[in-house]
Amino acid sequence: MDRLPEVVLGSPVGAGDRAGSTDVVSLGRMGGIVLVFTDLVAVDGLGPDLLVFENAFEGWPETGRVAASEDGLRWAWWPCDPEDAAGGYPGCAGVNPVHAAPGNDIDPTDPGTAGGDAFDLADVGLERARFLHVRDSGANAYTPDSGGFDLDAVALVHADVP
Repeated sequence: MDRLPEVVLGSPVGAGDRAGSTDVVSLGRMGGIVLVFTDLVAVDGLGPDLLVFENAFEGWPETGRVAASEDGLRWAWWPCDPEDAAGGYPGCAGVNPVHAAPGNDIDPTDPGTAGGDAFDLADVGLERARFLHVRDSGANAYTPDSGGFDLDAVALVHADVP
């Protein structure tokens, strides 16, 4: 936690399909973090509106639940099933590897190439979001070497000024 907030601000530091990044904050069992967008806010556009990057890699997802809010008081949670491995953990963050990283020319706001997990504000009935809450699902491995969901970064795909 001594690297907060810088460790979750800026570009993700993806390591691809077979390795996770260490540029993360581990939330711990059922731990969470609330991010406040100050310069831009997420807005509902065509397709995904934001990407959440964890250090997931092939064979090692660490699931998290995601909620958004316009005012920081009323939260809209995306449904997440952290027990449905066969179905790909629908609605959860921490499932897909991260490909975007500084210097590799992959746009972290491009849902088609950046990796991470995509979320559409329309799916939870929001047009704008200034706050994002990410919480460990409680269904991950918790060992001295693994603290559950590890947040790398969040990218706004569709954004506007507050």
